[in-house]
Amino acid sequence: MRVLVVTNLYPTPARPFMSTFVKEQVESLRQYCPDLVMDVRVIEGSRPRGEYLREMLRLPFVVKKGRYDMVHAHFGLTLVSTLFVRAPVVVTFHGSDLMMSPTKHVSKLLAPRTARIIVVAQRLREYLGRGEVIPCGIPVQEFALPSCHDKPSSKLPGNLKVLFPSDPTRKVKGYSLFQAIRQELEERGNKVEEVHLNGVERAKVPEVYWESDLMLLTSLSEGSPTVIKEAIAAKLPFVSVDVGDAKEWARLVNFGVVVQDRDPRTIAEEAVALLARTKHRSALDNSQCLERMDIAKIARRIGRVYREILEENRLR
Repeated sequence: MRVLVVTNLYPTPARPFMSTFVKEQVESLRQYCPDLVMDVRVIEGSRPRGEYLREMLRLPFVVKKGRYDMVHAHFGLTLVSTLFVRAPVVVTFHGSDLMMSPTKHVSKLLAPRTARIIVVAQRLREYLGRGEVIPCGIPVQEFALPSCHDKPSSKLPGNLKVLFPSDPTRKVKGYSLFQAIRQELEERGNKVEEVHLNGVERAKVPEVYWESDLMLLTSLSEGSPTVIKEAIAAKLPFVSVDVGDAKEWARLVNFGVVVQDRDPRTIAEEAVALLARTKHRSALDNSQCLERMDIAKIARRIGRVYREILEENRLR
């Protein structure tokens, strides 16, 4: 089966660390579903909106020439480019494409035209009223905490290495709140060292989690934040604001807390309490999560979706 992925969420030479979760999903489909031939067509999100309309005219010829059986659109806005495509279209909604204007209007308008809808979190399914919940997976074994990184938790107050799991310049990631929480932690006698994920080579990302003491997720909006899954796989304690499906994942572990408001004092207090009850990271339990977030199992689920659609079309 030949599948063309169309997306504006993909690493580029100019932005090599952007939206690696889509690239990893494509690579996992190639690895774990050998009957699939996966190609990718990227519409760079930084281009003018007219690029989506031009792609709407180009894409039918690309699909026909490539003899693709299926088109998989990642992010709602890319559905515009699939309007004249005759092959079945699967869409994965990632969060802001359903929750933020003006993209959410395009997504809701075009979603019924697709053969299958995937959403990365239950909250998105409830908002849209339809869709199969399939989060983007992670390579769980790569993030598993090695014994050499297992150490007693820092005594508080003390030195803390705190992870901000994104790029501080992206306003949607809420870096100003992170800074306010850091100040609250320092006022409680802690010496805080900030750690950022932006600019870190993908192969070295697990080490960042292993070497940190705490992760703070302060985003204004998320769909199914990959960093929560990575923290869980690495057994890194985390405190998050209530975005995406963070609460669903936090319920499954004893080292994650989701705070209902964005008060830095409240978040700092929760972080201190969480670290105080965390002794050895190796003793933390993530067993209820690993299978659900495993990239191999998720790839096979998506592969089944593709095959079901082709079988349904064959029987019509």
